[in-house]
Amino acid sequence: MPPHSRSPHRRARASRALLAVALAATSLASSRVATAENPVATRAKVPAAPTVPLAPPSPHLPGLPTTSIELAQVAVGSAEFDRAVESYREVAGRHVTAQGARHDLDRTASVLLSQVRELEAARASSQARIAGLTARLTVVEGAIQELAVGSFVSGSEDDRLNEAVTSEAPATNKAERRDVLAGISMDVLLSEQAAYVARIETATARADQAMDDLAAARDALDEIARGRPSAVREEQEAASTVAEERVSYEEARVLAQVEGVEFPLVALDAYYRAATTVDEERPGCAVRWWALAGISRVEGRHGTYGGTTLMPNGDTDKRIIGIQLNGTNSTRAIGDTDDGSLDGDTSYDRAVGPMQFIPQTWRRFEADGNDDGTISPFNLYDATLAAATYLCTASSGLDADPGLRAAYFSYNHSDRYVDSVLGYARQYERLVAVPEPTG
Repeated sequence: MPPHSRSPHRRARASRALLAVALAATSLASSRVATAENPVATRAKVPAAPTVPLAPPSPHLPGLPTTSIELAQVAVGSAEFDRAVESYREVAGRHVTAQGARHDLDRTASVLLSQVRELEAARASSQARIAGLTARLTVVEGAIQELAVGSFVSGSEDDRLNEAVTSEAPATNKAERRDVLAGISMDVLLSEQAAYVARIETATARADQAMDDLAAARDALDEIARGRPSAVREEQEAASTVAEERVSYEEARVLAQVEGVEFPLVALDAYYRAATTVDEERPGCAVRWWALAGISRVEGRHGTYGGTTLMPNGDTDKRIIGIQLNGTNSTRAIGDTDDGSLDGDTSYDRAVGPMQFIPQTWRRFEADGNDDGTISPFNLYDATLAAATYLCTASSGLDADPGLRAAYFSYNHSDRYVDSVLGYARQYERLVAVPEPTG
C-alpha cells in the first residue's frame, strides 16, 4: 500500500477511438499485506504480434465500451463471447439482407424513372412525327384530288399519254403536254401518299407501344412506392437490433479473457491506457502496461479478488477492501484518514480497490483513467492510472528491472513482494503482444 504522497496528478486527456475489445473476468488476487507470491512457473506459448490491419472504430452507440483501438487485434475468448459473436453475425446478416432489399427497390425505381423519361420523350417524338406526316399527307391528298378533277375534265388520260409517247412529232398543243405531265405527277403523288400512310402507321404503332410501356413502368413505380415503406421499416428494425447486438458483442469482448493470460481485455485496456497516458507526460518514466499488470495481479487479482467481477467500464461489482491496518498480521498501524468514506472503517485505514490504495495516498494520486468524469479507487482504470503516476513519482526507467524494483519497493516495502510483482510483470510482457507507448 503506497505510503508516500504528492500533488494531484495532472494528466493529458487523449481522445480514444471506439472499438471492439473483450474480456472474460478471471480470478487471481492477493491481500494488500506483503506476502510474496511466486509467478506461475508454466509459460504459455507467446502469441505472435498481430499483422492484419486494425479494425475500424466502432460506431458511437449508447453503452458501447470505449476501449483502445491499439488493442483491436488482441485475441480473446470465452463461451459468452462466442455466443455474442454468433448472435451478432445472425442479426447483422438479417440487416444486410433487409438493406439489400431496400437498395434493390431504390435501384429499380431509379431505372424505371429513367425509362419513364425516355418513354415520355419517345411518345412525344412519335406524336410529333405523326402530326408532321399527317400534315404532309393532307397536302399530297389535296394535290391528288386537284389532279384527279383536272384529268376528269380533260378526257382519257391514257389516250393522250400514249399518243404523246408514240408520236414522232412533238406535241403542238401545250394543254395536251400539261395533261401528260399531270398523269406522271399523279403517279408520284399516289406513291407519296402510300409512303406517308405507311410512315404514319409505323409512328402510330411506336406511339402506342410507348404508351403501353409507359403505363407498365408507372404501374411498377406505384408498386415500388407501396412496398418501399415496409422495406425501409424492416431495414430500420434490423439496424436497431444490430446496434443492440453490437453493444452486447462489444461488452462480451471486453469481458472475455485475453488469450495466454488470466485477465480480461478491459483490464489490459486499463493498464495500456494508464501507461500511454503517463508516458505522454513523463517519457523518462517509461512505465509499461505489463509493469502495472504485475501490481494488479498481486494486489487485487486484476479486479477479481474475493469473487469480485470486473465490469466493462472498469468498475468492480463490489468493493475490494483490505484488512484493517492496525499493526497486526504483519501490517503497519495506520489510523483512519478518511472518516471511513472509502474503506468503511472509522478506526483504522484499509487498502481499497483493485490496486489497494490506502485512502490518504489515494487522495493524493486519484485520477480519472477512463475519462468518464468519475474518480474512484474501485474503478480499475482510475486506480491503474493513479498507480502509474505513483510509480513514476517513486522511480524512473520503469522499462528495466532496476527502475521497476525501486518503484515496486516504494509501493510495498518487501523484497518478496517486489520479486513476485516483477515476475508476473515480465511474464505478461512475454505473453501478450501490444504496441509500446511512443512517447
